[in-house]
Amino acid sequence: MAPGNKGPRRAFSRILMTGLCASALQSGAANAQESGNVSQSELEEVVVTGFRQSLEQALSLKRDAPNVRDSIVAEDIGKMPDLNLAESIQRIPGVAISRDGGEGRNITLRGLGPQFTLVTLNGMEVPSATAGLDSSGGVNRGRSFDFNVFSSELFNRIDVNKSSTASIEEGGLAGTVQLYTARPLDQPGFNATLSGQAYYNDVNEDINPRAGVTISNTFADNKFGVLVNATYTERNPFQDGFGTVRWERPTGSGFANVGGAIVHGTPTSVDRDGNVVDVGAPGINLNDVWFPRLPRQDSFRHAWERLGTAVSLEFQPTETFNAGLTWLRSELDQDVAAQNSFAQFRTNAGHGYPAITPVEVWLDESGRYAVAGTFNNVRLRTESRLTEDVSEFNQYVGDFRWDLSDSLRLSGMVGVAENELTNQFFRVNVEARAGSTFTYDFRNDPDVATIRYGFDVSDPANFALQTNNELIQRNIVNRENTTARIDLEWHDDSTSLKFGLVTNERELDTANYQLDYTEPATFDGISTVFNYIDLGNHGGNTDLNFVAIDFDAALGIYNPTGGTLRRGPGIATWTVTEETLGGYVEANAEAELLGRPLHLNAGVRVVRTETESNGFGTGEIPISVDNSYTNYLPSANVAWDLTNDFVVRFGASRTLTRPSQSALAPSRGYSDVNLSVSGGNPLLMPQLSNNIDIGFEWYFAEESALSLAFFRKDIDSLIETSQEEGVLSAADREAVARVYPTQPALLAPGVIWTFNQPLNLDGTDVEGFEIAYQQPFTFLPSFLSNMGFLANYTYVSSETTFEFEDQSITAPLNGLSEDSFNATLYYETDRWGARLSVNDRSDYTTAVPGGNGNLTEATSGLPHYDFSSFYNLTDNIVLSLEVINLTDEAERLYTTGDGDLDLVREYNKTGREFFLGARVSF
Repeated sequence: MAPGNKGPRRAFSRILMTGLCASALQSGAANAQESGNVSQSELEEVVVTGFRQSLEQALSLKRDAPNVRDSIVAEDIGKMPDLNLAESIQRIPGVAISRDGGEGRNITLRGLGPQFTLVTLNGMEVPSATAGLDSSGGVNRGRSFDFNVFSSELFNRIDVNKSSTASIEEGGLAGTVQLYTARPLDQPGFNATLSGQAYYNDVNEDINPRAGVTISNTFADNKFGVLVNATYTERNPFQDGFGTVRWERPTGSGFANVGGAIVHGTPTSVDRDGNVVDVGAPGINLNDVWFPRLPRQDSFRHAWERLGTAVSLEFQPTETFNAGLTWLRSELDQDVAAQNSFAQFRTNAGHGYPAITPVEVWLDESGRYAVAGTFNNVRLRTESRLTEDVSEFNQYVGDFRWDLSDSLRLSGMVGVAENELTNQFFRVNVEARAGSTFTYDFRNDPDVATIRYGFDVSDPANFALQTNNELIQRNIVNRENTTARIDLEWHDDSTSLKFGLVTNERELDTANYQLDYTEPATFDGISTVFNYIDLGNHGGNTDLNFVAIDFDAALGIYNPTGGTLRRGPGIATWTVTEETLGGYVEANAEAELLGRPLHLNAGVRVVRTETESNGFGTGEIPISVDNSYTNYLPSANVAWDLTNDFVVRFGASRTLTRPSQSALAPSRGYSDVNLSVSGGNPLLMPQLSNNIDIGFEWYFAEESALSLAFFRKDIDSLIETSQEEGVLSAADREAVARVYPTQPALLAPGVIWTFNQPLNLDGTDVEGFEIAYQQPFTFLPSFLSNMGFLANYTYVSSETTFEFEDQSITAPLNGLSEDSFNATLYYETDRWGARLSVNDRSDYTTAVPGGNGNLTEATSGLPHYDFSSFYNLTDNIVLSLEVINLTDEAERLYTTGDGDLDLVREYNKTGREFFLGARVSF
């Protein structure tokens, strides 16, 4: 369990809440029994609308599914809740999300990271990639699906399959998320909806727009339909905070004159007279203590624009034939202006540990890390970084369904999906002209330190431009998926048999370009004083404002243009192509067990995968590596109606996730700062899992259910990054000499480097359980009958073993939170309604092993509260108010040092977000 994890305590409180809900449930069941004299016809006259209706439809889909599945259904076309799809999906049991810029980006399903979940859109796997902050993952070149590319209003249904069937396409070891856009014949006739919201953020105090329009109509007696959906969102969130990048021990080069420092132990003690006595820290060598590597004031100022469009044509000339054509486009423009000022504490840097003299240091209780300190000859650097990212997604899908007879159906689809990410990067560093006396102090706030440099950090005269160190580049990541499939199904009243073939071609092409620019002759004219938000409320005790680059002025002088393609070691210029051919057979049947209905589903999927990885080695020498493998993936699902209201489920399957494309890249990168070598492995094999699912579902009343599910995944050949230390090989020496021609000391025989490479290592087991409950409180008296509640809790346990500094280390899987919890309390009438939701997860690791000698890097799981309300002004006009991040929670990342520390890496807030809007329907 990651340090700082409150999992057991949270688990107890959530189980207690579930017990209270169950008590209410029993009360509701009793009331339902007492009202059993109401006729069936009278019950059928009850019309459920709005949020309750969407819950009822989702519950019906869950009950009728052959496998373990949860769904989200929009209240109406273009009315999926939340900012984006990730935030909608987080309401489902077993789903947790990670955030970037205050908005959901990736999902974790049953404890397994986003790379283990396959996402399909309108029946085909699709690529989706954005660029994030340096602290949240950067440019996505893997299989993780970035949900923030899409506005939620473009979709009307989401299915999350947690167990597999043979007809579901392979690729999701954890599960498969199926996204669907609306079709015009779903709601015949003319329909039009206009919506608009004013968005306000209480940190940047800006007001931005969010708008949508949906128009559909059907013609020729509802045989032909057209639907157009467009959405626009603009956001400018701030993320001002504090960061360290990571923590590091000076072991190796070490501090200068370390023996002369005054070292304090903590906590202090009090003598009999009430005087504070420093207990000291005898025998501790500061070179073995953890220090913040780059303690810094951090600021990320975002400017986001997201435009989405969906156009759907549907043709159904007869009841036996239906064809559709859908085009979906989404563009996310995301600019981030990042400014930070940091002290340079790092091992292999000109102004790092060897130049620094510790004066006075305060240690934590264990004596393992420094909570505060004063140091001489520390050099301040400010980094100004502007990234301009554009992610363009397009999907074209044509599909048909043809009932050849009453018992035979032929269906198929052809689709192309493209995602192009352009990442323009402009970074300029400014450095203090001389070292100074530097102080940092975490004693008042463990997440945000006070910082003092001992000179005026807002005076440009004290700084100089760091020439020949600019990073002015462009990254382009092109992804294209092409899919064709055909399915044939025979069925009668109780049995069906399905066959299918599907072929896919997936290509990821990534290229790095060096832009041409003109370096200014002087620092004058391009500097500014950046005003940092005082997140820790430290006032004059910390240096808040610092000299930085004025982006507008600097860009006018640097004038970045053109672009020269870069190739070679450590450069993200490579291509990975993957072709698959798969087929399946699946049978469904109805039977009886002990006189009760039994629903059977069984099948097998066979798929052949061929990969080709192309890149460049030393001296821009082309490298090409091929690989191939065939996998057999059986599955079986059983649903037994033990009573009319109680369903028992069992599922067994074998699933896979293929290696990340970035892990298949045939290239190696080198760092002169961290003395590390990192590279891909084109011969990686897929990760396979044998899965067992057991579920119990009690549909005890109308629109109500209580479910319990147990799951276990036995994962083979898990892909993990192996970390070993050693000297450079001949090929690596040649590459390092090419990359760093002015640093011959890096090639000295005794220099130890850290080597990182993904490998198929031993597998692991993932096991856990889910509890879910939902119920409208119609059994309560008077106005309380308009209330309802839904909640779920998931517990997951798993660990992995990897090599770290010549030791076998056990740590949690990346992205795994032991505990995750969701709950929504709602009140809904015909006139108005409101919902309060909470989403929470325990801490989870993000890198195993971590950087700079840390065993792991992790993210704190913090609760996230959202509020939503509506008021029906008329039958056609609805007013709404939504609040995202109601309690102003922070985003916090940390490192673990030796493995059990909790050392802040990044701490920032994006604030509360308020949406006031109106929706007009025709």
